[in-house]
Amino acid sequence: MRSTNGVSVLIALTLATLGASTPSVSGAAGAATPPRDVLVKGATIWTVAKKGTLQNADLLVHDGKIAAVGAGLSAPAGALVIDAAGKHVTPGLIDAHSHTAIDGGVNEGSNNTTSEVRIADVTDPDDISIYRELAGGLTAANQLHGSANSIGGQNQVIKLKWGVTGDALRFPEAPPGIKFALGENPKRSNFGGGGQAEPRYPATRMGVAESIRERFMAARQYMKDREAFDRLKPKDQARRVPPRRDLQLEALVEILQGKRLVHSHCYRQDEILMLIRLAEEFGFKIATFQHVLEGYKVADEIARHGAGGSTFSDWWAYKLEAWDAIPFNGSLMTQRGVVVSFNSDSDELARHMNYEAAKAMRYGDLPEIEALKLVTLNPARQLHIDHRVGSLEPGKDADFVIWSGHPLSTYTIAEQTWVDGVKQFDRVLDIAGRAEIEKRRAGLIDKVKNGDKPKKDEKVAEKKDDTVAAPPAPAPSSKPARPIPAAQAVAYEDRMASLSGHFAIVGATVHTVSGPDIAGGTVIIRNGLIAEVGAGLKIPAGATVVKGEGLHLYPGMIDADTVIGLTEIGSVAGSVDTNETGKINPNVRAELAINPESELIPVTRAGGITHVLTAPGGGILAGTSALIRLDGWTWEDMRAAAPLAMHVTYPAYPRVGGFGFFFGPQLSEEEQKKRREADLKELKSLFEAARAYQQLKLSNSPSFRPDTALESMIPLIEGKIPVIVEAGEIRTIKDAIAWAKQEGVRMILSGGAESWRVADLLKTEGIAAIVGPILSNSFRQDEPYDTAYTLPLKLYQAGVKFCISNGGGGFAAANTRNLPHQAAMAAAFGLPKDEALKSVTLYPAQILGVGDRLGSIEVGKSASLILTDGDPLEIRTKVVKEFIDGRAVDLGNKHQRLYDKYRSRPVIVQGEK
Repeated sequence: MRSTNGVSVLIALTLATLGASTPSVSGAAGAATPPRDVLVKGATIWTVAKKGTLQNADLLVHDGKIAAVGAGLSAPAGALVIDAAGKHVTPGLIDAHSHTAIDGGVNEGSNNTTSEVRIADVTDPDDISIYRELAGGLTAANQLHGSANSIGGQNQVIKLKWGVTGDALRFPEAPPGIKFALGENPKRSNFGGGGQAEPRYPATRMGVAESIRERFMAARQYMKDREAFDRLKPKDQARRVPPRRDLQLEALVEILQGKRLVHSHCYRQDEILMLIRLAEEFGFKIATFQHVLEGYKVADEIARHGAGGSTFSDWWAYKLEAWDAIPFNGSLMTQRGVVVSFNSDSDELARHMNYEAAKAMRYGDLPEIEALKLVTLNPARQLHIDHRVGSLEPGKDADFVIWSGHPLSTYTIAEQTWVDGVKQFDRVLDIAGRAEIEKRRAGLIDKVKNGDKPKKDEKVAEKKDDTVAAPPAPAPSSKPARPIPAAQAVAYEDRMASLSGHFAIVGATVHTVSGPDIAGGTVIIRNGLIAEVGAGLKIPAGATVVKGEGLHLYPGMIDADTVIGLTEIGSVAGSVDTNETGKINPNVRAELAINPESELIPVTRAGGITHVLTAPGGGILAGTSALIRLDGWTWEDMRAAAPLAMHVTYPAYPRVGGFGFFFGPQLSEEEQKKRREADLKELKSLFEAARAYQQLKLSNSPSFRPDTALESMIPLIEGKIPVIVEAGEIRTIKDAIAWAKQEGVRMILSGGAESWRVADLLKTEGIAAIVGPILSNSFRQDEPYDTAYTLPLKLYQAGVKFCISNGGGGFAAANTRNLPHQAAMAAAFGLPKDEALKSVTLYPAQILGVGDRLGSIEVGKSASLILTDGDPLEIRTKVVKEFIDGRAVDLGNKHQRLYDKYRSRPVIVQGEK
């Protein structure tokens, strides 16, 4: 186990090893000795090979290898037989770009070339991410060095196994590789501020190219010198000094000799093409372009070179060089002949790679088997391990997953994961072992709290480690709590109502959300509002008919926690208007800075989201949010309700000081407490000043002086708007609730990673929660792997009003379009499907005070509607038409335009003029 700093961290890691595991970790999940023979019977088997997808078929495993695939197979005596009727079986999923289980950081950033360092030296087999990824069906991963260098460190391909040594993780026969990087990261474009290192060459893409070329020239000369020395006769060698051994250059020589694969981080088409030409200059091939977000622009060149493309499914806009990334990238490269895989670059995303693969069906219409190849056979081909894994064929390794349903459905989960014929994950056993794990966890915590307390007459020799326990919460005020006002309806405005038409949507299946579905229904819209809903309604004279036969009509979705309109490119400061300076900014109003021309808006809208709550961030009290419609010429057109809520990040215990989360010193317990108390004092002083200001204003005192900050507080203290409080950890949530009661303000919880631990309190106090992202890792290392996935279910069971968000600001804003997939994951893990749908439609509308206008298809409500070709929570479903307040909106966007442009690029035959 890695070394730890603090007793609580040791507990967390110990419990991670025990609690996240199934009862046995000595080889197979739930079996001390793995069976030699396993027969999986009666499943739908996706061979990802010539046999195709087989219905009601069997998979036979012998000694860790696939023995046979087909119908009516017989099990040898003593074999483990698994009844998989109704289940689906696929090859194990493979991640071609992973940083999982790497201890101590992924970047050796001291030099621009660090080809001598090896990821294999720092692989941590006890990293809980391994188990969590097995629980998502992942069985192999390419562990890569980071992207701080033009030429980085040596990679390692591993098979995911739990409870084994680091050596046992290594994938036998996987060719060695190395990480290169191009663009912003090696030229350090995004490291201004607190994390700035000393200037280091290169600082441009030109320099990146030259730095790689220079090293290969040196490697080629090094190889010649070594070869020349080796050709000498022994007596001549004895008279000369041999060439100095250079581990850095030896790794590059292996590339020139075709013995080591190059996996290169890249984004823009110019740098991709540059590295292709450089590789051709030195006589080697790039194995994979990693991320390769503009690969679709030079797909023909990549295909001709013979390189693979390992890309994100849909990440974009988190930095400038990702601005032209499109979710059609994987499909378009595939169509142009590139072997493509989807990767994670994330311990969280790696847990649902099958969902990522499904996006290629929505964006680019890849057939489902080609989509599944993106996370099975194709990454195996890229890593040159396809003779062992990636498909279910006799003779290959028995790496497979048993799924609850169709593997490309968002409602499907992994039930069992097998690697080399050994069961590494079993959901049934995982759930069965949780009670015992929780008991052991409680015992260890109790031991820490009480077991080492000194006797009364003993002196404490030294101060306890500051990570044992957090400082106690401050004592509650002795003043009586102020009454909390009842929720008020929010005024919904639509400046463009006069532009809304008179039409009827006819023949679609109408999903009202608030009531039963209506097959072949009709919805009549007049002046932006729903006038009639039913079956067989008479179409009014003059109404335009929108045909909906074969389609599904739903209310538009709502994300209650975004910075849409306030941000464009995550790392480009000039395009981000989310966080004001200082800790207290009640007079900051989000709607005033909404950019109607933001490219994020049409991209989000095309995902079926019609409204979002846009909120400022930063500090303790950030300002007020606005509910905006994703359509309009100006911010006034887009404003649906503002100010909607005041936003507070409740003071917690800051573990790290300095620049952001990744930089700065670890703070002592005393310093954490000091900073938190200072923040609480500042928050309390603000409310006291606001109330005094209110009284002075009402008194018409001649001494009254207007103050914009305090004026902005009056709607909050008068109960006209709620306060949305960001809090995640259990103690912070409890303290925030007590504070809101004391101040007499109506609170809505946001974030709430541990809200399930205080669900009864939320229910008792009538506090609603905006939770998300659901696609998250567990808040604590010792929690079950599906804690975040099951959070909505636990709130639902406790009777707490909640809605689901894609997850606030920062880089998440660009992918707010994935809101329905957050709800789908909650449904996959137990939340009723109708509740999952309500969590992104009716419930956010109700929580935000606009439930009388949005969130369901009812007479009198806004005609903010989407027509789809299926269930909108399914990734594969497409939005066909969309209406916001009764106005048809354009579903075109930057991504569609780039896709249309580059799929029509003429094929240029190499050598043609």
